[in-house]
Amino acid sequence: MVFLLVGCSEANTESEQTSSVVDESSETNAEDNEMRTYTDVTGREVEIPVHPERVVTTQYVDAMITLGVEPIGAPSHVLDREYLSGITDDVEDLGFPFSVEKVVELAPDLIITADPEEVEQLSMIAPTVVVPWMYGDFFTQLEEVASILGKEKEAEKWAAEFEDKLSEVKEEVAGVFGEDETVSIFMAAGNDNLRLYGGRNIGHIFYRSLELTPPPYIQERIEEDPEFQEFVFDDVSMEMLPEYAGDHIVMLVYDQEARDEGGMYSQIEQSPLWQNLDAVKNDQVYYVNEEPWFVYTSLAIEKSLEEVSEIVVK
Repeated sequence: MVFLLVGCSEANTESEQTSSVVDESSETNAEDNEMRTYTDVTGREVEIPVHPERVVTTQYVDAMITLGVEPIGAPSHVLDREYLSGITDDVEDLGFPFSVEKVVELAPDLIITADPEEVEQLSMIAPTVVVPWMYGDFFTQLEEVASILGKEKEAEKWAAEFEDKLSEVKEEVAGVFGEDETVSIFMAAGNDNLRLYGGRNIGHIFYRSLELTPPPYIQERIEEDPEFQEFVFDDVSMEMLPEYAGDHIVMLVYDQEARDEGGMYSQIEQSPLWQNLDAVKNDQVYYVNEEPWFVYTSLAIEKSLEEVSEIVVK
């Protein structure tokens, strides 16, 4: 009887331990599978995972990496950026346009898109949330992606660190730009394309972060469109250079065609209009590359800020 009682006692203990493990496992699975209702910026209510683990995005790779979340898949046009080299090697390239079949194969539990027109198709694969590409600035987009992923604290931490870096750069460039001096941003491309930029992407660094002064025309356009929904850039003619040029000029020569004989930048460089600008005569023209300057994301802005002193000061 003693042996029987001991045996029964041990069996009961093992049964209780097994039951405990099963209960804990069930609780963990329940937490992993927990859903919540999320209202995206287009007003759609979507049931999304509280703790998404397999996220595909058609646009917001940089925001996700900033928040410490690696997407499982993204299109080529957002992965093929030099500054992401070595950072997104494990992210599946979905091609461009992205392959729906590849998205299906990845079996995501959440999709974040920038295009409302993609929602109907993507929602058939997994819960899909929309953050339109022209929704606010990159800070606003980062905060929205953080809200979707439950990474609000990470977004706040990154923003605070960015402000610290910005303060340092402001001190470095303080002696370069006079208080009353203006800054213009141009891009020359192809044979006949000349653009003048406002407060988005590269303009965010100079006008909004460093708080430098744009020429009157740009200032008026920015004030008319404070949410940056309309004015990203204006196509302008070379003849208007004297009117739009600031005391300092930031210039991107987009492609080799623009540099070749007859190209847009070649025409500009040889023009008396250009040669007589104060910024040109005073050696206050700063040349930048497309990446990261003309990419409007948290990582690109951060990288651009790191290059400011090298391009402007040195």
